Amino acid sequence: KDYATHSSFASWKENVIEIPFGVDSLTFSCMRGNDYFLFVGAMDSAHAFKGVPVLLHALKDVPGTILNLVGDGDLRKEFEQLAHTLGVADRCFFLGRVDDEALVNQYQHAAALILPSTSGAEAFGLVALEAHACGVPVIASNLPGVRTVVIDKKTGILVSPHDVAALSNAMRVLHQYPESRAQLGANARARVLSH
Repeated sequence: KDYATHSSFASWKENVIEIPFGVDSLTFSCMRGNDYFLFVGAMDSAHAFKGVPVLLHALKDVPGTILNLVGDGDLRKEFEQLAHTLGVADRCFFLGRVDDEALVNQYQHAAALILPSTSGAEAFGLVALEAHACGVPVIASNLPGVRTVVIDKKTGILVSPHDVAALSNAMRVLHQYPESRAQLGANARARVLSH
């Protein structure tokens, strides 16, 4: 509904009924991980709005952390080259496409999922919901639709799109304060189960 309200359909907002997305909360379940930051998304030209370059620039300013990137596409080689250029290639692992079981495993062992989308083309972010179901906090761009999944400072952290400094700061906070990270993850899982 938030996304519809901020779209060209805003004049119809009173006629919009929101039907929440759902995920299988048994499949997407909790394990305590905290091994790395995680990105899940397409890496093709049609999905350039996913913001991988913003994420790689932010990673540069958060030493001592690892980033796993799940997904593939025609931009992947470009992103891999950018990681080399920025000097973070030794901390970035481009895993390509993974099967459902491996995806759940990636979520369950992540410190946080990062959804650094750069435009309203990102309407919801199902990956954020899946991560939350696994008890994983999410750092996401403050965009209509996305911000209805990630509740700032309750289930994750919202940052302005394209804001590398804000993204790296959010990553540092979750990296340095495991208690806060655990609380956000617990809140996220509880919200998925109740909503």
